[in-house]
Amino acid sequence: MIGPTDVVEEVRARRSRSKEPVRVYWVTVTQETKPSGRGEFVAAMKHLTSSDAVCAVALRTERFTHPDMVTDDLARTIEDIKDDILTSPLKERIEETGSLDVVVVSRLSFKLAITSSPLQLPEWFPVSPGRLVEVSVTDLTLAVTVPLSKLDTGKLCRLLFDLDQALSRRIRAGLEKDPQLVNSFLDQLSAADKNAPRYEERLVAVEEKLKAIKNPRDFRPSAGRSPTFTGQIWRMANGKSADGLVKFAKSLSRAAQVESGDVDDFQEALLAVLARPSQGLPGAGARWAFNVIMSVQGACRLVTAAAHADDYGEYPAWLLRSLSLDLRKSLANAVELLGS
Repeated sequence: MIGPTDVVEEVRARRSRSKEPVRVYWVTVTQETKPSGRGEFVAAMKHLTSSDAVCAVALRTERFTHPDMVTDDLARTIEDIKDDILTSPLKERIEETGSLDVVVVSRLSFKLAITSSPLQLPEWFPVSPGRLVEVSVTDLTLAVTVPLSKLDTGKLCRLLFDLDQALSRRIRAGLEKDPQLVNSFLDQLSAADKNAPRYEERLVAVEEKLKAIKNPRDFRPSAGRSPTFTGQIWRMANGKSADGLVKFAKSLSRAAQVESGDVDDFQEALLAVLARPSQGLPGAGARWAFNVIMSVQGACRLVTAAAHADDYGEYPAWLLRSLSLDLRKSLANAVELLGS
């Protein structure tokens, strides 16, 4: 989610608040990062900082894993980039500004509690050679804030589409096996719309809507009059309290033919845990269904907010990524269970 541009902007903003000759920053790259490769990320950083006293380095050895080794790790990292530091025009920029920002790009998260250490600058360093300085390692992975538009909502949309398909197949099987399994669920969905089609017609409408979707990453459930199940679940979640959703959760688990034994050890999404009914949920099946309802609502709200990112501020990239990953994991688990 964090990109080279985000890192450069943050480094520049912090530079004005520090007079130290060396500042070290840590960036963790993941599959969510664009680019996701360390080498590509460093190359993009170098392009963006052609006029800055900044040196990005891809960390390919194990460092910064033990608090007693921070000083040695800092010294080794500075030595690794000696040739870059002493090469023009970076050397001249360091001498002009009196400092250097080092960005360490790693695939591992920074986990040290102690992040600062005394470091004696080498005699070849362009400024303050041989001086003992205090150097801090700042994890920008946790500090950088980004707009909601940075979210890769396509993955959430794809999972909502997959869930809709999985639910339609289960409900189709329920209608053919025993309509009583799904009638309560479908009745609750149509309760607010007196003109809603009934049972078979309602299911056909969902199936036809899903068939018309060309790219699942562009799937957008609607809380309005949407024939899709995820859209209708979102509407129900928006219109009822947590306690009011208990009956709906029970009917959803019954319609999806999910037994308590199927979901004894499933992992609930954090949003579902925070929204739990005051009296809890009767049985693992209803608890699973409530988790699906809250995950659908959370994913739909996040996708919608990202589409209107200009209306909102910026948030820590790690927070948005963690929230997205948690919802995606929850939806993926539901799709997997319904497909088994």
